[in-house]
Amino acid sequence: MRRLFAVVGLMMTVLPVAVVAPAVPVLAAVGTVPSGFADSLVTGSISAPVSVTALPDGRVAVLSKLGQLRIIKNGALLASPAMALTVCTSSERGMLGLAVDPLFSANGLIYVYYTRPAAGAAGGCVNRVSRFTMSGDGVLAGSEVVLLDNIGSPAGNHNGGDVEVGNDGYLYVAVGDGGCDPRATGKCDGGPVSNSNPAAQDLSLLNGKILRISTITGLGAPDNPFVNSPGAADCRVRGNTAGTPHTPCREIFAYGLRNPWRFAFDPNTGSTTFRIDDVGQNTLEEVDQGLKGANYGWPEREGECAQGFKPTDPQCGSNPVKYTAPITDYAHGTGDYVTGGAFVPDGAWDAAYDGGYLFADGDPGKIFFKTAAGGTNYVQPFASGMGGVSDIGFVLEASGWALYYVNPSTNEVRRITFATSPAASPGGLAYHPATPTRVFDTRNLGADTGPMRAGTSRLVNVVGSQGDHREALVNLTLIRPWHDAFVSVWQPRTTRPASSNLNVGAGAVSANASIVPIDADGNIVLFSNATAHVLVDVLGFFDVTSLSQATAGRLVPVTPVRAVDTRRPADPSTNDYGTSAAGGVTTINVPLAGKFGVTTASSAVVLAVTGLAGSSVGSGFLTAYSHGLAAPVISNLNTSGFGDLRSNLVVVPLGADGSVDIDLHNVEKVLVDVVGTFTDGTAALDSRGVYVPVTPTRVVDTRSSVGFSRLAADGIGTVNPSVAPDSAIAITQNIVLLHTGGRGFLTTYPSTLDSVPGVSNANSNGAGDVRSVLSVTAQGTTGAVSYFVSTPADVLVDVTGYFMSATA
Repeated sequence: MRRLFAVVGLMMTVLPVAVVAPAVPVLAAVGTVPSGFADSLVTGSISAPVSVTALPDGRVAVLSKLGQLRIIKNGALLASPAMALTVCTSSERGMLGLAVDPLFSANGLIYVYYTRPAAGAAGGCVNRVSRFTMSGDGVLAGSEVVLLDNIGSPAGNHNGGDVEVGNDGYLYVAVGDGGCDPRATGKCDGGPVSNSNPAAQDLSLLNGKILRISTITGLGAPDNPFVNSPGAADCRVRGNTAGTPHTPCREIFAYGLRNPWRFAFDPNTGSTTFRIDDVGQNTLEEVDQGLKGANYGWPEREGECAQGFKPTDPQCGSNPVKYTAPITDYAHGTGDYVTGGAFVPDGAWDAAYDGGYLFADGDPGKIFFKTAAGGTNYVQPFASGMGGVSDIGFVLEASGWALYYVNPSTNEVRRITFATSPAASPGGLAYHPATPTRVFDTRNLGADTGPMRAGTSRLVNVVGSQGDHREALVNLTLIRPWHDAFVSVWQPRTTRPASSNLNVGAGAVSANASIVPIDADGNIVLFSNATAHVLVDVLGFFDVTSLSQATAGRLVPVTPVRAVDTRRPADPSTNDYGTSAAGGVTTINVPLAGKFGVTTASSAVVLAVTGLAGSSVGSGFLTAYSHGLAAPVISNLNTSGFGDLRSNLVVVPLGADGSVDIDLHNVEKVLVDVVGTFTDGTAALDSRGVYVPVTPTRVVDTRSSVGFSRLAADGIGTVNPSVAPDSAIAITQNIVLLHTGGRGFLTTYPSTLDSVPGVSNANSNGAGDVRSVLSVTAQGTTGAVSYFVSTPADVLVDVTGYFMSATA
């Protein structure tokens, strides 16, 4: 890489511009970012920052070329380095790249690429990749585990230096060709093609390659392209010297690269999809698609041409079949050396950016945008005037995704943010059930199959087009995260709410219903802070309605009442249900019409359902649906085995006979509490029960005594959620039960009731549990709502909307 760390002009700061996001990207003039974006300083106090990486918990890791790992936390640079290593710093050497383990929040593992002193090695230094363990804001002393070592750096430049963990679980490593041949042939880059450094084509050297190795042992992945080649060897620490055996290296994934300074994985897919930013010699800079076994042609090819020629030159020549051509390249003059790259998280910025790829050039400091359709406008880059930008990467901040970048020539970390606003209120809405449908399942997405990575988001389509729909009732399921985790959902291209929709303890399978605003294309954004599989099932929609002419879809709350408890025998008057079994599935039929406040003019019932798993190991689930219809391929509630107790809100249409069926899959017992109904088309015109969503607002957090303090066993807390008018007949609220003292339950109810209803909304198995549940809760006449816990617990409450009274 040329002049990567040279001092260049001071970066221009662009003040925030409060404008509406454009329908298509408005590209930047020199020294600007696009309209609707702003460029601001994060810190200017890191010496020679060359790498920026988001941690799943919102912190940002920045590497100084001089050998320090620095942490930015809550927007501020921490005073002490998280780690300091002795590194070679001459030329392009140093501490160069960092990757975060997919299970970082559970194991604290990071991977660092750095250049270390090595007496006797050509140039006196070699490159190494090691695994370290972070604890808190520091790296544990003595935690280094060397994975790769003795990678030649004979000329000081062309070290490559990036590392990333793919969705396949392997560590990918980008290694430059070393500038000069590590075999000491005297051939170096920069001279005649015939005398160019051949290391990138030498399969017995690690230089000029993308490597793919185990994060545990450093050994090559078993399906790497040269694993079974004759004489294949483990080259991870054997060194790249004149005496290195001429046997192919098992660690190689792809080759023929000059200086792959940075590469980036696509966070919008479960597959391992990535692009490589390979620095050219004197003529072309290129971006390559990462492909197993690919040969990108260096030193014979530079970009799409024979080395030293541009596409307009007759000598460029067509790309030989044996080489993989770049997906885009650009000539010097447009830029000088390609640096960092990042895929835009779908749904973060304007729709025109979805599926796109940003890549930077360090001289004079530009960021280009390659659209999902494949086009790149080099005349008008996404942004420019960035100085010697070395790396870029997305970080999820409180309001949404920001693009961070680092500039070693000015010691700055900066961020580009997109102007968003909270989802606009759509006014009054009426609920309409939909055919229950699973619209997202990371276990079954074809080429995109794979768990969501911690700290990433996905754009999920819940309905083909918005039409009259404004909010979707979805059921979210997170499957066995390795640590306590949460999922947040919001409308694309709006401000991220300061709330979560699903909270799950380590190793559990749990679900929660959520009411989420959708955009004009019928999409939502889904974020997970844990690496795990995620499911999204659509149950219905809240549609635009006239406040004075609503018939169907209005809520009619009832005093919470238990309709079914299969721990007790059925009783037609108090505990009415029927049971049947087939194919290992138990079906509970629950007659509801004409009972428990459910009228025959109801289109759907609102239930708080609790499932109790048996003693078997496997997870279980239950599905609720209209009697007389086939069971849909969804789940409403999930259990984790071993007597696990889980609750969820279930909204289900009544069957023709006024009953619903609940299929139990490895769920031993079920409790069903009725909390309300939605009217059908025969109801009178009225505004009472029309739904009004609000920006999710935290009204209770006992950890900090918001609303009330931590509740003792059999304790009651009461709050008036000011975001809903006192006259509202009910609210929707997401409740999180945490730090529980033991097995128990939570009940929420209107404060005006004389006693706690004999129902439950959330249940805990034991001490230290985390539970989240959506609740539709009637308000008291004063607008207040109460919360009872049978075991000591902290309680969080986020109000997400309310149902109007006739005069609201």
